[in-house]
Amino acid sequence: MNTMLRKALRKYNRLRRKLDKVLLGNDGDEYEAELEKFLARRPCWTNGQVAQVTQPKLTSSILKLVSTIVVNATTGKFVAKDKFKLKKDGGICSYLGGNFRAWFLNGDGKTKTEDPITKQTLRCHQLRQSSVNCPIITELGGEAKAETTLSELSSLMEKQKYGESGPLLVNGYTNIFYVRDQNGMLRTVDVDWYDLGWCVGASSVGGPDGWFGGCQVFSRNSVLESSESSAPAQA
Repeated sequence: MNTMLRKALRKYNRLRRKLDKVLLGNDGDEYEAELEKFLARRPCWTNGQVAQVTQPKLTSSILKLVSTIVVNATTGKFVAKDKFKLKKDGGICSYLGGNFRAWFLNGDGKTKTEDPITKQTLRCHQLRQSSVNCPIITELGGEAKAETTLSELSSLMEKQKYGESGPLLVNGYTNIFYVRDQNGMLRTVDVDWYDLGWCVGASSVGGPDGWFGGCQVFSRNSVLESSESSAPAQA
């Protein structure tokens, strides 16, 4: 093993041990929440003072429609806990956030289920600038038009389960979906490719945390019209 590689591995191991120590410590929940924000390229460790991305005055569209994706119909009931699993449990996820587990996977003793869907067309938008959720949802035409499903999200993730290029970003930027949880509350679900697997988190739609320009937003029925040709992709 060459010297540079040995040094890099030692540095990585030191950082990993530090991370394990804080996550397993008394403040582990706080560190996990902030780490989830960091991995999604969102502001973290703000102590509640600058918790939101500064929202500039909107003078034009904050979303750019870049493509449409056809998601095939399903025939059986979708059960979230059967699809969103860690790699060590036979799934394709390297991380499942605490909020996502509580709101979609067995929180309150139940898991999110969805009925079969017909063939759907999702729309993929790129954020032109930083924004919190509410202006994004407004531009999409409201909650009813912004809402997608876990079934559709799972289909896209499965098509890129090895980090292949496709509709979902795998370059460190976040893919944003708006999905109702097991109690019918609309939540923000964020998906990133990290550590050779999908990292899935969730947050409140009305929360102060925002998203950086360059992230992608997916919707099922958008009022936006593309100014550019966008070739449909199958999922």
